[in-house]
Amino acid sequence: MKMSNFTLAVAAMMAAGGACAQSYTLKVGGAYIDPRATSSDLSGLLPTHNPSVPLSPAPSGLQLEVMPKAALVFSIARSLDEHWEAEVLLGIPPKHDVKLRVNNPSLKAAAAVYATYPTYNAAVYGSGAAGLQAYASAQGAAHINAYDGKVVSTLTQFAPTAFLNYRFGSAKATFRPYLGVGVNYTKVKPNVNATGTEFYSDGKVKATVSDSFGLAFQMGASYQITPQWLLNAAWATAAVRNDIVIRTEGTPGSEQRGFYRFHPSIFMLTAGYKF
Repeated sequence: MKMSNFTLAVAAMMAAGGACAQSYTLKVGGAYIDPRATSSDLSGLLPTHNPSVPLSPAPSGLQLEVMPKAALVFSIARSLDEHWEAEVLLGIPPKHDVKLRVNNPSLKAAAAVYATYPTYNAAVYGSGAAGLQAYASAQGAAHINAYDGKVVSTLTQFAPTAFLNYRFGSAKATFRPYLGVGVNYTKVKPNVNATGTEFYSDGKVKATVSDSFGLAFQMGASYQITPQWLLNAAWATAAVRNDIVIRTEGTPGSEQRGFYRFHPSIFMLTAGYKF
């Protein structure tokens, strides 16, 4: 489904209802977005900065975690009858920090050895070519481990979501809980920062993240203050999967791949106006 098709589907939903008595509700407020998103292990090849062996397999346990963020959200809903309404949820695209996570005990152990013996020691690493290789591996492990928990990138996400809601109670009720199901479109723009560039030390770093379509769900309740004004609290989630590709320009063939599969929790508090 292309974005234009998504827009047409939303327009059709908003126009539904024929000659029924309809009203619109505009809601604006804040949201706390917990992505609950840690990527799969990054697989592929990392630059080594060793001319004789320029690339090596990425160690297991390298992951990227998307951090929570607050954002401004707004929605427009159209009632279809006393209980059903169509709603489109939008917002100012939030910019999430992305942290590198190193979940590899062997790599952490090698980094600890290097921290104690930062210069080559044959008694520790072994002698000859095997010892030098062990020393180089420990040095690389220390470099990777030093970035554990650091923010290496940001992700700006645009995630419009269309819901079909069922509102309980009568249209004149002061308090009305509701449930909604729908479809989410998520477009992500990654931006590798200076720390992420330093991690690779291999020139410009380019990251791409695929778009995603998935089912969405929300539950909430509104409290009618006046016939026009209301307060609304809701929780929403969606099924999102995004593929990740990371490349560096310094070493041909340097590429890592992974994916996110997550169900974010979005907590919203908004004020609404009916017209």
